[in-house]
Amino acid sequence: MQLFYIPDLDDDLVQLSPDESRHCVRSLRMAAGDTLYITDGKGTLATGSILSPDPKGCTVQISNRDIQPHRADYHLHLAIAPTKNADRIEWLVEKAVEIGIDEITPLITHNSERTHLNRSRLEKIAVSAMKQSLQRHLPIIHDETPFESFLRDTSATAKIICHGHYEHPLMMSQACHPSDDTVVLIGPEGDFTEHEITLADHAGYRPVSLGHNRLRTETAALTAVCAVALINQQQQ
Repeated sequence: MQLFYIPDLDDDLVQLSPDESRHCVRSLRMAAGDTLYITDGKGTLATGSILSPDPKGCTVQISNRDIQPHRADYHLHLAIAPTKNADRIEWLVEKAVEIGIDEITPLITHNSERTHLNRSRLEKIAVSAMKQSLQRHLPIIHDETPFESFLRDTSATAKIICHGHYEHPLMMSQACHPSDDTVVLIGPEGDFTEHEITLADHAGYRPVSLGHNRLRTETAALTAVCAVALINQQQQ
């Protein structure tokens, strides 16, 4: 199954973007009459057939739509202080989307090494990962947000913070349960400051251990995403 992306699938006659059209017609060598599958990243999976295999704008007739209101029974929001090396945060976005995530917020913390990201590039990576993993929900990638603002404006059933200063951390399975609306905070390479940890504690965030080893920022984030996904899969 090859999945394509069009952000608006309201009409029965749609056109793939130039990039999607070139991939469809030139790379996959699809022709008029061939069946393809399209998602809008909002839960719709549409089935259609090619009317005009133009590599600059492939026209598709939609014949069926299947709508999935939610990505999963749980909601996961990852808030992470971006790494200095942009390649590493881009890798994380790709892998987190493949595993399953709903929102990603870059955090601006005291020890942040990077305070600006190319959001449009991250969104393209997310689209590609969504299609590759045959999902129909595109996660929201938010603008860079100051740490204190994020704590103030974000609510969730399970609030989790991962850092290296805790004495008696919980295991992920103790802090997060199936179907929870979960937010996970991951700090920069220099970690959260004591002040930031105190603020998170006052906002209801619980410290969770990701194991005995010291992990890079992106590794810690992906470990947390995997742990939350596995906890929810155990319910199925």
